[in-house]
Amino acid sequence: METQSPLPDKIHLIPSKAPTLSFSEAIEYIIKGEKVHKLEWNNEELYGFLNGDILSIHKPDGKNYQWIISKGDLLGNDYIVI
Repeated sequence: METQSPLPDKIHLIPSKAPTLSFSEAIEYIIKGEKVHKLEWNNEELYGFLNGDILSIHKPDGKNYQWIISKGDLLGNDYIVI
């Protein structure tokens, strides 16, 4: 007989008190191959990364899109490396 795991299906990977970065600091991490998430974004499956030579956003639908940077993105100080 199978029992259900007491753990939730999805464990939140983003700590609420993680040190935050400016956009320019986040870009430095992206260039090094890291993924960054903006705490303002509601879904932890949404993150920015470098896809070849294109700055991209990975969305919860599992697809990658070119990241069209907004003024809010540029002025943001709430990025974290994931």
